[in-house]
Amino acid sequence: MSNSGTRLQRLLSKSLVESPDKTAIRFGSVELSYAELDRQSRRVATGFLRHNVNPGDRVAILLPNCLEAVYCIIACYTIGAVVVPINYRNTAEEARYVVDKTQPSLIVGHPDKLEIMRSLLGLMASDQIFVTDTEVEEAGFRGFGRLSHREMAIESSKIAEGSPALILYTSGSTGHPKGVVHSHHSAFSGIDISRRVFEFDSDDIVLIGKPISHAGGLQTQLMPALNVGATVVLTMKPSPAEATRLILTHAVTQYAMLASNLVDFIEYLEENPISLPSLTNSMGSGDAVPTDLHHRFRDLFGWQVMEGCGMTEIGGYYAVNPRNGQRKWGSMGLPCPDTELRIIDQRGNDVAT
Repeated sequence: MSNSGTRLQRLLSKSLVESPDKTAIRFGSVELSYAELDRQSRRVATGFLRHNVNPGDRVAILLPNCLEAVYCIIACYTIGAVVVPINYRNTAEEARYVVDKTQPSLIVGHPDKLEIMRSLLGLMASDQIFVTDTEVEEAGFRGFGRLSHREMAIESSKIAEGSPALILYTSGSTGHPKGVVHSHHSAFSGIDISRRVFEFDSDDIVLIGKPISHAGGLQTQLMPALNVGATVVLTMKPSPAEATRLILTHAVTQYAMLASNLVDFIEYLEENPISLPSLTNSMGSGDAVPTDLHHRFRDLFGWQVMEGCGMTEIGGYYAVNPRNGQRKWGSMGLPCPDTELRIIDQRGNDVAT
């Protein structure tokens, strides 16, 4: 991989030089080295180019957490295309809304979402829709193998740091979901802040249980872990029992969850006392973690769970409890590195301390 390009395009560079054969991702029974992750992503990048995806064009993905989703994301960054992850739980109407707004040059979907992809045919031609099961080519859809059937060495496209890289959609709690455009600079900044917040390093083994169609899974877990040469165990919202099994099997060191999943995780371990000696850090986010839950977690592990607050518009966290150090119970924590916070009233005036 060339040392040119944006910081986002160089995300894997250090690991490709220092530890190309190290496992980057474990997904089910598959173990993928950093060298193979780079090679497969570049094959997909080549496929995008061969199907007329140019810098600035959008590529939508309707995929669960899987290797193909990771390939597509890295491939888009490599060629300067803009990746649009669609919430895998979206209805056909919601998916159509995103596609209509972003006008992607092509979409990569999962076989389980064929009905949704058929509903997109009024917005996209069938030859713009690819399915990750190479055996499935229904209604004229193309198999994913057409995007990565030939290896070709390509250098990263020359893209400015301010160029768009990623469009993440909000939850739509106040109306239609809003598409938040992140540049190469802002996307990498969110990744780098998360790296420092979690203190990720190359010795970490990180269990990903949040969807990578959202900032929580993509920006604060997957990409920071890959950036430092850690090993990722990729899943899609595992049950507490499955998460426990994966932590034990792979000696997972870090695992972040939504606050609601953290409740289930703690309750499971209280009912099924299991020692997880490899786990050294965890986080609950997406909602407040009650003080009682903090105390129950500490009773189980002997150390405190982190708590974080973030926004799609930021691309990660803006405030977290420190991983180590003094906590103020009931507080969301301190501003993240390189982050300034103001608390204002409805008129835009600073509130009192």
